[in-house]
Amino acid sequence: MFENKNVLCYICKNLWSHFLSIIMDDAFVFDSHVAGKHFIGREQECRSLANLVSAHENVCIYDAPKTGKTSLIRMALTSLGTSGHGFLVPEMDMTGYRRTDHFLASFVSAILSKTASSPNEYRSIIEEFLPDSVISFDELEYENTGEGVLCRPVVTFEDIAAVLTFPYMYSQSRNLNICFVINEFQNILELPESEKILKTMEEISSRLRTESRFSYIFSGSGLNAMKWIFAYRKFFFRDIVNLPLGTIPEQDVIAHIVGGFRPSGKVIEKELIHRPYQIFRGNMWYLNMMSFFCGARAIGYINDRTITDAIESVITINIPRFRRIVDSLTVYQLSFLKAVLRGETRFSTAEVIERYSLNSSANVKRVKEALMKKEIITFNDKDEAQVIDPLFEFWFKRDVLKDNISLDGTQEKF
Repeated sequence: MFENKNVLCYICKNLWSHFLSIIMDDAFVFDSHVAGKHFIGREQECRSLANLVSAHENVCIYDAPKTGKTSLIRMALTSLGTSGHGFLVPEMDMTGYRRTDHFLASFVSAILSKTASSPNEYRSIIEEFLPDSVISFDELEYENTGEGVLCRPVVTFEDIAAVLTFPYMYSQSRNLNICFVINEFQNILELPESEKILKTMEEISSRLRTESRFSYIFSGSGLNAMKWIFAYRKFFFRDIVNLPLGTIPEQDVIAHIVGGFRPSGKVIEKELIHRPYQIFRGNMWYLNMMSFFCGARAIGYINDRTITDAIESVITINIPRFRRIVDSLTVYQLSFLKAVLRGETRFSTAEVIERYSLNSSANVKRVKEALMKKEIITFNDKDEAQVIDPLFEFWFKRDVLKDNISLDGTQEKF
């Protein structure tokens, strides 16, 4: 009887540990988009996006990778669905797109996949809205891969216009609310006909959007490339709303982390969250990852050492990526990055050029543009430089420049 009781206690203890691990896994999500109670700090942006979509406005959302763009879009569209607004949401990811025919085929396929459920329906819709065009349907390809929409390799301006007009005509004809989400939209610049496509999209939208029930959400993690499209070149000017992502307030992050540990009986002092919040600049992907490692290490009380070790784990995971970034830089690019992190602002002055061996003001301009194209630095409205990835900035200062200085400027033994 005594042995059976010990066995029962052992089983219960392990089941309880397993249950707590599930809770911890669920509390700090960093391996997928977040929803529900895990979606924090962007309720106002979520409401704004939902209102814009319901009004059939075009929206662009761009920021650094892993800043919550997908989570925001999905939460806003989910809230629209639960409030009774019926929207079809085709989705397309432009990662790896290099050919215009691939773009056009995927564009049509994304829309049809939400409304057509059989080869006959695919073929019927294409014949109705895109007759005698470069777009065709291959039933065998559809059966083998689920992607039966094809596009001839050689396309004309008329072909591009026909495909980009299709969703407006289709939504109007079928009385459908359609919000087309195109992720990693900055990759459109990699297409040979990118200028032509953007101008055509802009012209068609300005002409047909108000008469139809179709609109776009353009999302991109190429911060500078998306700025170039929508802020510098001003495509869709006056026909699109830029929805910026603000930094999640520290108090919201503190409440999320403290509350996330509570079900497992683990305790963390609120004051201890300030340091990682500053290092990660409020980036929830990094903060959730750090919190997960804290939970995995701590038994009950989470102290400063536990947080330090967790931050180190997050850094270690990302070191190969950071090293690839540094290895891709030229001597001048490394020097310019060093100048940025040293707080320089007047990069073209003779003093800065000499101090960092930047050669000339013309070279400074080329190096600046190269670092922006590589999405390492960006410039705000005041033309102030900033490293896009907060953890890369911290790692570079500490491990490459050997500064041993925290983000708040104090000496830190870390």
